[in-house]
Formats: sequence, C-alpha cells, structure tokens
Amino acid sequence: MLKLNDTMTLCEYCYRHISGTKFEKNDEIWIGKNCPVHGYSENLIEPDAEFYLNYKYKIDLPKGYFIDITNHCNLKCQHCYQVPDNMSKDRSIDAILDQIMSWENDGYGLALAGAEPTMRKDLDILINSVFKLPIQPRRTIILSNGVRLSDLDYAKKFTEIEQLIWTIGLNHPDYHGLKIRKKQVEGIENCIKLGLTIKDISYTLDDMSQMEYCLKEIQELYKKTSANFRIRCSADIGRNPKQPQIYLSQLVQKTKEIAYKNNWSIIPLEKSGIRAHYPFLINGVFVKLIQWPDARTIDLEEIQTEAWADILPGYPISPLVHQVILRDALLNKGLPLPDLIPEKYRRYP
Repeated sequence: MLKLNDTMTLCEYCYRHISGTKFEKNDEIWIGKNCPVHGYSENLIEPDAEFYLNYKYKIDLPKGYFIDITNHCNLKCQHCYQVPDNMSKDRSIDAILDQIMSWENDGYGLALAGAEPTMRKDLDILINSVFKLPIQPRRTIILSNGVRLSDLDYAKKFTEIEQLIWTIGLNHPDYHGLKIRKKQVEGIENCIKLGLTIKDISYTLDDMSQMEYCLKEIQELYKKTSANFRIRCSADIGRNPKQPQIYLSQLVQKTKEIAYKNNWSIIPLEKSGIRAHYPFLINGVFVKLIQWPDARTIDLEEIQTEAWADILPGYPISPLVHQVILRDALLNKGLPLPDLIPEKYRRYP
C-alpha cells in the first residue's frame, strides 16, 4: 500500500465529515476512513491507478454558483440526484434574489436548476429580476430537460432576455422513450430557431452500451448548435438504480475505442478538466466525460465540480457535488446532517 495524501471525506452511513487517507493498492486507488460512530471502511475510487495518477488537470477553485429554484419536475429520471415533490411550494422570487445578494459580489456565473426550472410559471420574470440586481452581471444558465421548450410560444418568452444560456439534458432515446425524446429534440430545435444560446447538451447513460449512439448524435447536433457536450454515468446519489459502478477511466477508454472504430480524431484536453471531468476534442467537438464521486468516495481535497452550491438552507456554501450528496441524505433519505463542512472547504471560510 502506498499512501497518497490525507483528505476530508464523508461517512457513507451518517454523512459526518471525517478524515480520510487516499492510497494506492494493487494498482487501484482507494480511500480509507474512520467514523467515530460507524468505524473504519475502505472504498474504491478508481480501478486504474495509472490513469488516476497520470491525469494532470488544472487545479482551480469553482467560479460559479448553483441553486435550486423549484422542486417540481415533469420527468422521472432514474439517475436523478433529486427526488422531486410536485406538491411542494416554490420559493418566492424575493427569497431567491435575497439569496443571490447574500453572496460576494464577484460576478461569478449562476446556474438555476431544480428538479426542472421550466416548471416555474414565473421563470422568465425571475431571470429578468436576477439581471436587474444592483451587482456585477452574472452569466446565467438554466439547466433544463428541454421538454417545455418544445412549446414554441413558451420558448419565445426567453428571446428578449440577453445573455441567458441553456444547458439541455437529452439522454439516449431509450432513457425516457421516444415520445419524451421527440419533445426534447423539438425543444432544442426551437432554441436554434429562436436564437436561444445552448451552451451544453448533457447525456446520462443507463450503461456504456448507449455511448456510441450518443457520440454519433453529438457529431450531428454540433453542426446545428455549436454546443459543448457532456456524457456521464450515474453516481450512487438520489434515484440511482444500483447499477454496477462505472469509473472515469472506463468512460475514457470506451470513448477512445468508439472514436478509433469510427475513424474520428480524438485529442485529450486534460488541462481543461478536473478530477471528475475528462474532456476530449472529438472531430473538433468538445466532449466532457463526467463521473461524480458519492458519499463513499468523495475527496474534498480534489476539485470535483465546476460550481459552488447553495442548495441547503442555512448551510455554508460548498462544492456542488458535496452539497448534492448532503441534499440526498437530508431530503431524499430523511437523515439529519450531524455537522457542517469544515471552513477550509467553504466558499467563505
């Protein structure tokens, strides 16, 4: 066993912040930790130690914020970290604006997420209100499944909002079935027709057998949208159906195999990645492979997401994947959060 570094992690049973040690064993990367309540455990981070240790990405703190604006959704994604509640009441616009105003006036971007943001009837009013705040302008992104954008009249509501950006979650046709897939594609087509900016199109895979279809579709969608693309498999957070764990090295290897099979150029862009994101340029298209950690494997010394998150009321702002894991414990599993994240890992120590 070769020790790599000490870190801060979580107990996967009580979600307490505890010290951990990352180490290499049998050409794999593991994390060991000792919870004062649940004892010692070891969990596999990455089965390919060579890949893990040789991945030289740029270490930077996140430069954006992520917030929930609704717990309503019009889909039931089997890998979603959030279990929606369509009977819940949305927070008021004023409450959301107060939250944004409470942050440092740093001009960092803002991602409005949900469940599904377009389920808010006042989404266009909320976005306009954000842009009118007396602070440095924040580039604002809506994370949507695209279904409501298939209604052209609805999509037109956003044509007058300058600097608004969309990220659309599309997935493989088998993921939700052809009826929903058709609406999502129509939503993307409406964005193109109306000149709405699509920054990213994201795929979540049931398994890697769906990857080749998605990579081929990405080549065609890029011609229409000039978007960037993301592909991920599930982490054990939220609605995960307990499928076999897929690791980042496996996603990378599968992508290379598909590219070679199809005679596509493929260039690694490691310096544009982070620990949980591995980017390629595939035939000139920017494609980022993503594999999040979960409560068993989170390593707070690593930069594993691109945004800070403020999705836990009364809780310090911390990295997105960290807050998503705690949100799963608190809201999906009904577990109390026993402590706060140490100051070192907060947005505002």
